[in-house]
Amino acid sequence: MDFRQQPVQRQTQKQAYIPNLVQGVHLLQLNRIDLSTYLTNQILENPFIDIPEREIRLVQSALKETASAIEQTTAGQPSLHDFLKEQIELFYRKTYLRELIFWWVNQLDHRGYVTKSVDEALVDTGASSVELIDALTLLQQLDPPGIGARTLKECLLLQTERLDFAPNIAYIVIEENLESLTHNNWAALAKIYNVNEEDIKAVSQFIKKLTPSPGEAYQSAFTPFVLPELSVHIDKQELVITETKYKTPLLTFDHDYFKELSESDDTTLKAYIKEKKQEYETLQTSLQKRKETILRVGTAIIMHQHAFFKDKTSPLVPLQLNDLAEELHLNQSTISRAVRETYIATPFGSYELKSFLSRRSSQSDISKDHIMQALDQLINSEDKTKPLSDQALSDALKRQDITLSRRGVTKYRKQLDVPSSKQRKD
Repeated sequence: MDFRQQPVQRQTQKQAYIPNLVQGVHLLQLNRIDLSTYLTNQILENPFIDIPEREIRLVQSALKETASAIEQTTAGQPSLHDFLKEQIELFYRKTYLRELIFWWVNQLDHRGYVTKSVDEALVDTGASSVELIDALTLLQQLDPPGIGARTLKECLLLQTERLDFAPNIAYIVIEENLESLTHNNWAALAKIYNVNEEDIKAVSQFIKKLTPSPGEAYQSAFTPFVLPELSVHIDKQELVITETKYKTPLLTFDHDYFKELSESDDTTLKAYIKEKKQEYETLQTSLQKRKETILRVGTAIIMHQHAFFKDKTSPLVPLQLNDLAEELHLNQSTISRAVRETYIATPFGSYELKSFLSRRSSQSDISKDHIMQALDQLINSEDKTKPLSDQALSDALKRQDITLSRRGVTKYRKQLDVPSSKQRKD
């Protein structure tokens, strides 16, 4: 039997592990404080690298300011649970019914609404329906008014029955015809309750003074502290972009210590220090890449949105990830990581870079931001006795060279949280 070896070509795919690429991606997606924490952990594992003292002081100062802001925000402001617990312990004796009230408190969401039905409560607690309803009723008598409601209507009713200035017919109108009331059907409701239209309008105005989410007043309004890595200001009518003191830090390497250990004859030690030097070089390269990428992306965004940075009232121009990726010859995923949780300081506050991206309208090359701003201005300036319909708004936008269909107007109007023309009519 004759055996012959023949050369054969085969094409295969193999995923290579590229440490500096993987680390670069990781560093780019970290926000500024998380980056510093990551670097602190890295220097604990490598005796040759260190973070500049200035970087350590900067971040420590920022963390202190963050803690102080949290403390000031929450000082003297009890949580909703603590506020209710205090009232329950003050007003009700320690009985089984009180335990059921606490159970209902634990079912509240951030709005102050209960999230379980009586039927579900029967299964969870083993109590009777009478006991559960009694406990829920007692909870609903506590502050803030409207707490423990199961629906928006019940929330409004709970507040109405406790407010002395509520119109006489407010409770029954809300209970029986809340939907008609929100649609401003004044004449029909006046006829139903045998009152003047002004009386129905008074109920509508009263409802606007109520809160649909009584529990939200007890939520912390704290906004996480941010460290803007870029800054923009105007100098002689020109935009100047610079890195701030919170820019990506670069590391230092202890060459003297490395040289000292390199003179050892211990092969294990030599391998170890070689590995640690490589780790430093990879990390330093990744940091430099992060620094350059953020500056490039930030500069490109500022150049595109220069009108906004010179005048905050100017709308954003259409700008998407693929626009920047094509312009900068970067991957869209790289752009996405660079703009997320990366902030820029402006004369009117700090903004996330991502907030300056604006989608094009599906019906024109004008940015969505521009269209919504024009639509908002039209609605704010309309005759409140004769509000503009969506078609009228579409026609008005066309006169401003903005082409948007009636359906498009409806979509953007809802995003602005503006009711229909019928509901806007005084």
